[in-house]
Amino acid sequence: MAKRLVLIHGRAIKPAKADMEALARTAIGEGLRRAGRDDAAARFDAGAVPLDLVYYGDINNDIQAARRPKDRKALTAIDPVNGQPCFPIGPLRSAYERTRQIPAFTRARYRNLLREADDYRFLDEAADFASLIGALVTFGVLNTLMIRHATPDMAEYLTSHDTGSRVRARLQEKLQPALETGDDICLLAHSMGAIVGYDVLWKYSHYSEYAALRSLGRRVALFLTIGCPLGELGVRNNLLDGRYPEAEKYPRGFIGDWWNFHAEDDYIAHAEKMRVAFARMRSKGYVDDIRDRHVYNCWAYVDTQSGRLVANPHDFYGYLMNQEVGARIGQWLS
Repeated sequence: MAKRLVLIHGRAIKPAKADMEALARTAIGEGLRRAGRDDAAARFDAGAVPLDLVYYGDINNDIQAARRPKDRKALTAIDPVNGQPCFPIGPLRSAYERTRQIPAFTRARYRNLLREADDYRFLDEAADFASLIGALVTFGVLNTLMIRHATPDMAEYLTSHDTGSRVRARLQEKLQPALETGDDICLLAHSMGAIVGYDVLWKYSHYSEYAALRSLGRRVALFLTIGCPLGELGVRNNLLDGRYPEAEKYPRGFIGDWWNFHAEDDYIAHAEKMRVAFARMRSKGYVDDIRDRHVYNCWAYVDTQSGRLVANPHDFYGYLMNQEVGARIGQWLS
């Protein structure tokens, strides 16, 4: 049974797929080495374990650029595959090299980072996300504009059938063949990607067109979520199973273990406990186990406009570099 790591990113503007995949692979290798899993890191770096990046950054970029002038101005690179504007990879590589100098991500080192770094921009984003969640709880015509303004790409995924379907198709074209082949799969999902992963696994569990897939008895061995917003009531109400009664909710039999890592001060993973939010999945035997782990994300970058250092505890690559996330990936690899 071959190992396969399926990686799905989160919301916000993104670089080109090839650049993002290369940096993500580097960050995962770093996390494995930080966890003392040099053997697994060497095999992973050599490509012995396939990495499938599920990329919908082009969709994110289009949505954000249409709604936010600041994001549109930040898309200064061109994706060589589709010719569309995208975020340049250079600042992310610089931030990676800076963050890599910080040893194991611990409480003490995170506190030290906050003494020298700003996080005001992410206070703004936290307010936007809180606004989105509050509006989604009572989703209706009166707050549609608020939903679309808060975090446009995540809001559009949750409220637009067409956009949601386009994004889910990107995951399905990677995940379904791996399930049919019988690969040993780790589905690693960041932020909005965790919502997409949950929705796709729910579809596999309930839609009649996936009856043949269900009959194979295959599943994702490890569903690993980082910076995950699935615990928020507003999000849960707007998942694909959100409008259905309890008897028709939850992915069933498609997840072995679900491990959720949430970083200190991560505004997207504010509702931290998947074990609590999805307790009925455990009690009904739809998943083997759900575990939550509190970690620290020491990602920091230099803002190109102010020149100041900014901390982002929600960052994708920072989570991948974390030694505890690396340890869990290493355990699955071995």
